[in-house]
Amino acid sequence: MGDNTARTIGLPMLIVVFVSICLFSFSGIAYSTAKNSLEQSDGIIERAQNYHGACNEAERVLASLQEIPQAETTYTFPFGTAMEELQVTIAPNAAGDDYDIISWVISDTASWEAPTDGGSTSGPQGPQGPEGPAGPS
Repeated sequence: MGDNTARTIGLPMLIVVFVSICLFSFSGIAYSTAKNSLEQSDGIIERAQNYHGACNEAERVLASLQEIPQAETTYTFPFGTAMEELQVTIAPNAAGDDYDIISWVISDTASWEAPTDGGSTSGPQGPQGPEGPAGPS
């Protein structure tokens, strides 16, 4: 009878261990996903606040104009990580007594370009240095 009890504990214990490992794995994945979502949300909130700050600054500048420009004029307001800017273009209206907003655009001020050199000093991750991808000769 003692031999039969030892066999019946083994399989349920393996099932409990397997289920525990699955639960710990799923909880780790859920935590990681939630953390990444929070970081993305924080980044989106920060960008939106920076954009609205630039919009408010643009509205302040346009409201404080003393005289209406005689030609199309563009004002730029950088925001965020200095890689984006708000560009507001105004022009005098047909009557000449006020201005019309022609465009209110977000533009990138910096861009990344892939290396165009097809030689041995360039690889899929960008420049490899003077030794090339194989290392010093």
